[in-house]
Amino acid sequence: MKRLVQLLPLGALILLPVNVVQAETPEDPVYLKTSNGWTGAYAHGNEYAEFRVIGNGAKLQDPYHILLQKNIGMMVSFVDKKELQNDGDLLSAHAQWEINYWHQHASRVESNIREDLIGTRKDVKVTEIRVYNDAAAQMSSYLIGLVAKDGVFAVSVSPAKKDVDPLVRELVSSFKLVPRNLDAEEARRLSSEPKAQR
Repeated sequence: MKRLVQLLPLGALILLPVNVVQAETPEDPVYLKTSNGWTGAYAHGNEYAEFRVIGNGAKLQDPYHILLQKNIGMMVSFVDKKELQNDGDLLSAHAQWEINYWHQHASRVESNIREDLIGTRKDVKVTEIRVYNDAAAQMSSYLIGLVAKDGVFAVSVSPAKKDVDPLVRELVSSFKLVPRNLDAEEARRLSSEPKAQR
């Protein structure tokens, strides 16, 4: 019985796109199972971010957190441009906003823009962030921002290590803004797309 209770939230999450996305835009990210992982969609207003989580080993923890592989996690979020207080370059403002947060909670923060992971795209930015505490323990992550009309869709992947770069590059290549409402018709379109890796 205890195992059944633990599995129910995951079962509800898998069915979320079919059962909830019927009349209005969902507030939480939704996921559709594919033959090689998951397609994620996170709506804000009349647009949404779409991304692929490649690999059948990926496990959804909740709508915002995914265990990509053993010891590699991912978090999805949206930051409204009002929080960033910068209408010019939202992607840079978002990265700085995140770095400022960590400066308030850590002894030392290092950051590095990873242009090698985005190719020629101008709508996405990847920032590698390393955070240290007083005992010199380190936490690292990739902050991936996708510019939107009203802010930035963000994906954070942790830890940031050289052998995780290919996974991040693959995720970035699938991370795109779709200028449509995520309604029932759009969810059906997403679920009918070919399940093969693009």
